[in-house]
Amino acid sequence: MPKQPKYQLEKILEEALPLVIKLGYRGCSMATLISSTGFNRRAFYLHFNNKEDFFEALLNHYLYAHLMPLSQHLRASFDAQECINNYFAAYQQHIQGKGCLLTKLVVEMGNENKAIQHQARWFYDQLQLEFIALLERAQQHGQLAKHINIEQQTLKLSCLAQGFAVSNHVVQGDQDAALLIKSIFSLPA
Repeated sequence: MPKQPKYQLEKILEEALPLVIKLGYRGCSMATLISSTGFNRRAFYLHFNNKEDFFEALLNHYLYAHLMPLSQHLRASFDAQECINNYFAAYQQHIQGKGCLLTKLVVEMGNENKAIQHQARWFYDQLQLEFIALLERAQQHGQLAKHINIEQQTLKLSCLAQGFAVSNHVVQGDQDAALLIKSIFSLPA
C-alpha cells in the first residue's frame, strides 16, 4: 500500500503565497520556499520539475482561490453600479498592503514564461466577460443608457483593476474607481 503524503498541496501553495507576494520569483530561492512551507525537497520535485513550474501552479491556485471568487460581487445584486462598487471594494481589500500575485508574476516572469502570460490573459478575459454581462443586464433593465458602448466601458473597468494591482496605491485608486463607476452610470441618455 503506497504511503500517503504528509502534506496537502493546496495548503502548501496557500502557505507560500505571502512569501511569494512579498519577495517575488527572483527573491524566493528554493531553500526559502521549502523552509517556509514545510514542503520537503523530495516532495517538491515529485510535483514540480523546477521553481518555474511551482510558480505556475501557485498562480493557478491564486487565481481560483483568491481572484476569481471576487467576481461573485458582479452577480450579487440587481443594481449594477452597486455590484461594481462592491467588486472594487473587495479587490482593494484583497490587495491592500500586500499587492497582487498575478501582477507581480506578470512583471517578473511574463516576458519569458508563456504559461504565466496565458494565465494572466485568461483571468483578464474572464473579468471582462463578467463586466460585459453585468453592463448588458444594466442596459436591459434601464440602469445604463442604451447608447453606451459596453465594450469600451468594460475595457476601462478592466484597466482600472489592473491599475490597482500595479500601483497598489489603494487610497488614490479608491477615488479613481468611484469617479469612473459614477461616470459610466451618469452618461446622458
